[in-house]
Amino acid sequence: MPLFIGVDLGTTGCKAAVYDDEGGLRGESSCEYGLITRSATLIEQDPHAWWSQVRRAIDDALTASALDRRAVASIAVSSQGISFVVVDQSGQPLGNAISWLDTRAGDEASEIEQRFAPEELYVLTGKRAAPFYVLPKLLWLRRHQPEVWKQAHKVLLGHDYLVSLLCGEFVTDHSLAGGTLLYDLHNLCWSEALLGAFDIPHALLPEIRWAGTPVGRLRASAAEALGIPSGTLVVVGGQDQKCAALGAGIADDTATISLGTAAAVIQLMDKPITDPQMRIPTFTFVQPNRWLLEGVIATGAGALRWYRDAFASGKTYEQLAADAESAAIGCEGVMFLPHLTGAASPHWRMNSRAAFHGLHLATSAPHLTRAVFEGVAYQVRANLAVTQAIAGQVQSLMVFGGGAKSAFWRQMLADVTAHAVQWTSCVETASLGAALLAGFGSGAFPSLDVAQGHMVQIAAAHAPDDQAVARYAEAYLAYQQVEQHVLAL
Repeated sequence: MPLFIGVDLGTTGCKAAVYDDEGGLRGESSCEYGLITRSATLIEQDPHAWWSQVRRAIDDALTASALDRRAVASIAVSSQGISFVVVDQSGQPLGNAISWLDTRAGDEASEIEQRFAPEELYVLTGKRAAPFYVLPKLLWLRRHQPEVWKQAHKVLLGHDYLVSLLCGEFVTDHSLAGGTLLYDLHNLCWSEALLGAFDIPHALLPEIRWAGTPVGRLRASAAEALGIPSGTLVVVGGQDQKCAALGAGIADDTATISLGTAAAVIQLMDKPITDPQMRIPTFTFVQPNRWLLEGVIATGAGALRWYRDAFASGKTYEQLAADAESAAIGCEGVMFLPHLTGAASPHWRMNSRAAFHGLHLATSAPHLTRAVFEGVAYQVRANLAVTQAIAGQVQSLMVFGGGAKSAFWRQMLADVTAHAVQWTSCVETASLGAALLAGFGSGAFPSLDVAQGHMVQIAAAHAPDDQAVARYAEAYLAYQQVEQHVLAL
């Protein structure tokens, strides 16, 4: 039976998972690495740590389950988006990787807005100009580190850097390229208009290929480091949220909700439609002729973690859910706006901050706790309302990530959104999505749809409760009024 390795290169750690062609998880492991925070805006990572920890995670995943390493057929990488490293002609990093969390390029983002009207840029790329994208950071690099710019051979995203080490090729995929602010969403290529306007050499960027495409064979040095055959196929992967949606079973009638530290609401489209009001970004998916809208809640399950650490130290998430369940829907008027790092989509008020509202003498800890769960659920509803207005109605939601372990939260999402909520038996679906791409690229499946059918295992579904739906609808209207006032401050 062939084995497929899916690597998930995250922000502060990586995971490696080994799957068979029936979606059976045969081995997994994870390793951590840190952020290098030089200031509030300068946030970097060591690309050598990416590689060393990925090697360790793969070895541990294979060793822990005593798997036959000769059975490994292919490998693919899911990666954090828009973190990148500049390498020289030999493929060696010319410094640390610049994290997607880094916001050093504020002036350069403003420069982009001066050259391209926001609406024009949004139609072209599906994005607003913002300092965390790759284009403004390249402009910053050229301005502030000319010696690095002079030696630069390629700009590689995390996925691309790992692929170069695995098989020696400089390749990215469309879902990753689409997050750089250098990608033409309609012509599916690097934007000649943006490259020309800002004098970025085309040769500096990797070749774009579709996820699931074989890119090469594992070279001898990588095979020795990983302990798997040198003939193992390396397959193009994709951006982590897109791989996770693929591994969660996203479909035309099913939107996905990632309840990780941040939360993402993703809905598929068959056209590159952009929101005229610029509320929800548009990306290319990991399948040809497929695009998606991706709403982002900057602190999803992260808001619950913050609340636990700050006000309920020592309690488990299960205990928090039990406390919250003891309070009534609407929390007797207590509300929580989970904008701990700013209000992302569909509001885009990044200077806003989180707030509790409606506290009174009868307010108790369960009211506060439930308000945190409800606040995140309301943000999901707000994003989903926009994606469905643009891309059409969906029939159900697929929830995954750490927050999806909570039956209480899943049912709340069903009631708040008035949609059936399913979840997967696999929580870490990004590595599953990468393994699915690896399996497809190896020829084990004739299409990604067939691969999904074999490898994605759906656990069950929560149906919305009609009475709860009505009560949440009333509470949500009150919540919206408060939020509009707070965001306007």
